[in-house]
Amino acid sequence: MSAIARVRISLRVFGDGLEPEEVSALLGRPPSREHRKGDKGQGNHDAVEPTGAWILDSSLSEKAELEEHIEGLLGSLSNDMDEWSRLTDRFSASIHCGMFLDQYNEGFELSPRIAQALAERGLVIAFDIYSGDADA
Repeated sequence: MSAIARVRISLRVFGDGLEPEEVSALLGRPPSREHRKGDKGQGNHDAVEPTGAWILDSSLSEKAELEEHIEGLLGSLSNDMDEWSRLTDRFSASIHCGMFLDQYNEGFELSPRIAQALAERGLVIAFDIYSGDADA
């Protein structure tokens, strides 16, 4: 099993009452993308956003390892677990991993240290895996 070919990671926070400035204040930095519930959607002028969102994308290369992306995101944010608890008590928060395979058998691991860091912050980790197998 070889490593995942390309990885894109984001911290995503969603909630109907989400105010992006409040989430930025709690986590100590601005997002890559944000909107409030009811904001006009991008591209479709008739659509409105169904819920608020605060999204921070990893700035690392897609070739970096999964754990490097997660460490980079978490390392750029507040380490105050009380702040994280306030955030995850009110909103849905997760690390979203888009994983792009070049071969049919690529894989990854999460160390106990990363799993603990996610659990301490109350974060779900979600994976979208895209096959690189042309016959799949």
